[in-house]
Amino acid sequence: MQPITRYFSELEQMMREISFPDLERVLHILEQTYQHEHRIFIMGNGGSAATASHFALDLAKNTIMPGAPRLKAISLTDHVPLITAWSNDTAYEHIFAEQLANMIEPGDTVIGISASGNSQNVINALNLAKQYHAATVALLGARGGRIKEMVDAYILAPGQNIEQEEDAHLILAHIITRHMREVVRSHAQNR
Repeated sequence: MQPITRYFSELEQMMREISFPDLERVLHILEQTYQHEHRIFIMGNGGSAATASHFALDLAKNTIMPGAPRLKAISLTDHVPLITAWSNDTAYEHIFAEQLANMIEPGDTVIGISASGNSQNVINALNLAKQYHAATVALLGARGGRIKEMVDAYILAPGQNIEQEEDAHLILAHIITRHMREVVRSHAQNR
C-alpha cells in the first residue's frame, strides 16, 4: 500500500501548489472567447491527446444551457485520417498547425496540453495561432518547457512525474469546464 498512498499524497500536494492567479488568467481568456462567440481548439500528444479530446467534449456538451449560445470547443486530436495524412505527406510536427490553418480566426483560443512543454507540433500550432491573433493557453508540466514562454496564459502542474502531471491536467479540465458552465448559465440568465 505504501506506493499507492504515496502517489495519492503527492497528487494532493501537487494540486495544492497549482497557481490560482495562473488559473484565473486562463479562465479570463476562455470567458472572453465565449462572450465573443469564438472557438476553442485543444491539442496534445499521447495521454495529453486523450485529455484534449475529453476536455473538448466536456466544454462543448457539459456547458449547454437553454437560451444561451453554445460554447464552441474542438479537439485537434480526433481526426485520425487527417493527422496521418499530414504526418505522411509532410511531417508529424505539422499535424495540428495544418488543421488549425483551415479554421482559425482572430479571437479564437488555442489550448496546448504538454507535460514537457516542448512538443514541436503543439509549438507550431501555437505559433500559427499567434499569427492569426488568437489567444494561446497551455496546460503544462512542472517546468513548462518552451511553451511556457510563448503563450498568453498557462497553468503548471508541479508534479514529480508525468502521470501526476497528466492527472492534474484532467482535473484542471474539469475545473475549467465547471467554471465555464457557470459562465454560460449566467449568460443565459442575463439575456
